[in-house]
Amino acid sequence: MSSVVSLEQPDEDLKDAAKRSEGLLRSKYGLWFLGIVSLAEAMLLVPIITDPFLVAYIVLNRSKAVLAVVVTTITSIMGGLGAYVLAAYFIDVALGFLSPESVSEFHAIAVRFEDSTFALGLIGAITPVPFTLAALVAGTIKGNLLLFLFGVLLGRSFRYGVAGYLAYKFGDRALNIARGNIKIITIVTLILVSVYIWYIL
Repeated sequence: MSSVVSLEQPDEDLKDAAKRSEGLLRSKYGLWFLGIVSLAEAMLLVPIITDPFLVAYIVLNRSKAVLAVVVTTITSIMGGLGAYVLAAYFIDVALGFLSPESVSEFHAIAVRFEDSTFALGLIGAITPVPFTLAALVAGTIKGNLLLFLFGVLLGRSFRYGVAGYLAYKFGDRALNIARGNIKIITIVTLILVSVYIWYIL
């Protein structure tokens, strides 16, 4: 998850990693570092979560809060595009790097969202559904790429926009505040997507 699951069950190691990266985040290369983290989280199944790094960067560079949100959103979309392309042409190779549990989850997501690429992108970008898996599924079923990216754009803009605002306003307490609201956000998103699938598709 690459996912908001990190906010629901905070990983102290990730918070510590963000703190250890403070010097780099504070430097002139801080935005580059943040972008690389966001890209890797979206494209690769790696134990990296962007949110703590985004919060840490904004706490250290409050005047660049909006820019930080834009960078993380764009690089996350680029990562999702990379995962989509990887799955579209090299899915057998990609699945070889997944655990049996992840492969099972991959197939479950594929069956559930094979007719709604937009919903797949939106849910993967906001909810605890692993974003990289969602992107791999979209590429495997060769869903509409533009609709997928549009869903990702909306989802990631909302997620990182909220995280960025909370970081700007509340500083280090942002992740705890987000954790208290993520279940509500997830439920509302799933309801809206269900309505979309039921009445529009």
